Amino acid sequence: MLRHYLVTYDICDDGRLRQVHSIVRDFGQPVQYSVFLARLSDSHKAELKRRLTRVIHHDHDQVLLFDLGRAQGQHEIEAPVHEAVGRSLNYDTRRVVIV
Repeated sequence: MLRHYLVTYDICDDGRLRQVHSIVRDFGQPVQYSVFLARLSDSHKAELKRRLTRVIHHDHDQVLLFDLGRAQGQHEIEAPVHEAVGRSLNYDTRRVVIV
């Protein structure tokens, strides 16, 4: 099943930044420079994370994948769901609003 993901990144090194941009562009469509919308199967998501894991500096860089729901039909999001490659995102889910 395909799901929509919002993929964002914050990379500390210009060389790694270009590599991450290229990798994410292979899987999604740019919305802004470091923000992409991707329709991913479980296997494509695993491949994206595998490729990113090889490139980023896990203590300094951050790639976030926000699951926006199924790629077909209406989207209902109970709470923002994210996965991080590298630094984790720390936030209070009671204060998150998706517009």
